[in-house]
Amino acid sequence: MFDRILRRAMGVFAMAVLSWPALAEESPISFVSGPLQGAVAENVKHEGETLAHSAFGAVTTDSAVFKSGPMLAWIAWSRLGGHYRWQDNDVRSLSDEVKDIFDATGFTILESDGITVNGYAAQYRKISLIGIDRRCGVFALMRRNHMVQGFACAPAARAFTVQAVMEGISIDGVIGP
Repeated sequence: MFDRILRRAMGVFAMAVLSWPALAEESPISFVSGPLQGAVAENVKHEGETLAHSAFGAVTTDSAVFKSGPMLAWIAWSRLGGHYRWQDNDVRSLSDEVKDIFDATGFTILESDGITVNGYAAQYRKISLIGIDRRCGVFALMRRNHMVQGFACAPAARAFTVQAVMEGISIDGVIGP
């Protein structure tokens, strides 16, 4: 289930990166601080899916792409219906998806940790893509039935912290600094 949702969202991201020009759209997701502060949401998607086996009810996902200079980010906010909770995130798969999106030959994990960000349990990795000049932060923030996952990438020369990216995310009435 999680892999299917992640692959669909990453496919949307890949289309967003390759489409030009992208138009700014309304999104519940924004950046109010950090390196992407004020970046405009592009390629906004809102999807709802009732799971076939109905064990988890419905999953609703909003996603958007953000650009600020040479920095690029993709954020997805997923919610489970009913009283269900997220049990796990897949930062490993997200790292592989980022590698594939940028056609890198591999990646090196520079940093990895679990912390708390704005009341959410967060797991993140900072990776250096092999074969291209990019460093990326991939992350997942979870609280009860909400999960915010995504990544931010920039040229290796542009320093940023994954924590600052995560702390800058604002979702209307849900999370914010």
